[in-house]
Amino acid sequence: MDFEMLKKDKEFKYLYSRGKSFANKKLIMYYTYTKSDVPKIGISVSKKVGKAITRNYLRRIIKENLRNRQDLKKNINMIIIVRVGADDLDYRSMGKSLSHLFNKCKLTVNNKGDE
Repeated sequence: MDFEMLKKDKEFKYLYSRGKSFANKKLIMYYTYTKSDVPKIGISVSKKVGKAITRNYLRRIIKENLRNRQDLKKNINMIIIVRVGADDLDYRSMGKSLSHLFNKCKLTVNNKGDE
């Protein structure tokens, strides 16, 4: 899936205030629907999660998991927040955690009753 990154503070604040949120043990996600066909994604990893190497690693595996997903709806903007204690996640377990959130929010195309 192709996507753009959220970069502006204004976009983050809008999603925090107006977006729906869901969470699991390792991640929190805020999302809204948009008119655009290119999703925008923001990733937030606090310094409490770990040192810079750990935080960058978590960002990279989230981005790579999102690039490899073809079943996500295209008209969404989302912020993914990594919780404290998620520093032990590898690529596969991060993918499972993301899939759990997407299924919980019904953001995949192949959910029943959707598209």
